[in-house]
Amino acid sequence: MAKKASNSQDIEIIYAVVTRLETSRLNTEIEKIDPSAFVITNSIKDTKGGMIKKRPFSH
Repeated sequence: MAKKASNSQDIEIIYAVVTRLETSRLNTEIEKIDPSAFVITNSIKDTKGGMIKKRPFSH
């Protein structure tokens, strides 16, 4: 949880790592849940270690 600066309202922050092919589907799901959601997308090409494993996407 985080606090919104203007009125100390609690807000949820979700951090997700998805493949390039999954970004469109994730954005569609976010739009269904909260059309006014603030979304930032970054490349992780500079990230080291680990491996992204394919998992079923369920809502």
